[in-house]
Amino acid sequence: MKLFVFICLIGLALRGAAQTPSDSSVAMRFRIYYPVGKSELREDYMENAKTLQHIQKYLEHSSKIDSITIYSYASPEGPYQLNKRLATNRGKTIKNYLLKHLPAHRSLSDHFIIIDPTAENWSGLRDLVFYQYPYANRDEVLAVLDRTDIGDERRKALLKRLDGGKSWRYMLKHLMPQLRYATWVTVWQRLEIDKPLEDTSLLKMDFSEVPLSNFKPISVAAKGEKEAASRTLFALKTNLLYDAVSWLNFSIEVPVKEQYSLLYYHQFPWWTWGKNNNEYCMRFLSIGAEGRWWFKPTPLKGHFVGIYAESGKYDFEHKRDICYQGEHWSTGLSYGYAMPIGKRLNLEFSISAGYASIAYRGYTPSENYEILWRDPDNVGRWHYFGPTKAQVSLVFPFVMKGKKGGVK
Repeated sequence: MKLFVFICLIGLALRGAAQTPSDSSVAMRFRIYYPVGKSELREDYMENAKTLQHIQKYLEHSSKIDSITIYSYASPEGPYQLNKRLATNRGKTIKNYLLKHLPAHRSLSDHFIIIDPTAENWSGLRDLVFYQYPYANRDEVLAVLDRTDIGDERRKALLKRLDGGKSWRYMLKHLMPQLRYATWVTVWQRLEIDKPLEDTSLLKMDFSEVPLSNFKPISVAAKGEKEAASRTLFALKTNLLYDAVSWLNFSIEVPVKEQYSLLYYHQFPWWTWGKNNNEYCMRFLSIGAEGRWWFKPTPLKGHFVGIYAESGKYDFEHKRDICYQGEHWSTGLSYGYAMPIGKRLNLEFSISAGYASIAYRGYTPSENYEILWRDPDNVGRWHYFGPTKAQVSLVFPFVMKGKKGGVK
């Protein structure tokens, strides 16, 4: 605590304030609220009247006030220049109020009332998301908020695209008001009153309400611990359309970079059935790979486009009348959408179109599927353009949870 006070006092000195005694301390933080898009001080708004009464009591009873710092905020959803103007003007209204209501025995110059505006309170939004955001994609929202390689406008765009705008709409309705309505007033003073006054930053609050970045409640984790966002390592998939006709298949998808993933898939139905188990044969072996670009900043959820390539071989027999063997390869484009249907379960829809080259060779089989005779007139290659595959896949993501580590 003493180290914190010492650093803050140095900061005030650099701003032009006079040196403060070494026994100064942060006595109180007050929260003043504003309606959306407004900077005028309204005493009848929310808890403002009660808070202003507390401020006046501290101005009256403190034996000495060294300086006052006003931290004023706007939320991130609007244009930056508007937010900057709102945050600055909100700080000015508080400063004017303090100067107007200073007791007669105070000799505090306006140079010792410092305004510190924050145009867009991203750190406050991050705190609110961590403690109050209710949806399963909280880690995705935190991942965007924690990025250091993008600007704030890009950050807003990415947040607006999460879950088709659902996440952003929730933050606008439930989280942004706690950012754009608040101003913190920190009074640096030596307090000499018999009974400390109530801290208005905690009026009608419990620790489920998360304040701004200047004041944080007791963490869910132990002191000194930190929590890292979880991330998806890979996902296993199966195409339900193929499964419905006993077409064995599986695929594995790995996120390789933000908005990119690689998919490997394998198909291997190898069946014989019918009378004496030799009337029908379906043997198909195919492997393929697909690179995907996801519209969202975190892969494996939302819309995506991809490019794929696959190859394999097959053996098809129908009552030994229609029998073909051959090889095939295909390449094309894919489009799809993936959505969560459970805590650790997604459903993915996709369709692909492109070019396929299929070689075929007709033959007559024996009782044990050996080739008795090949038909030289029934050999060739089929070229095809159009839809190549459709998938309704069940997806099982494997997630590495955030690790906790303490200060040693």
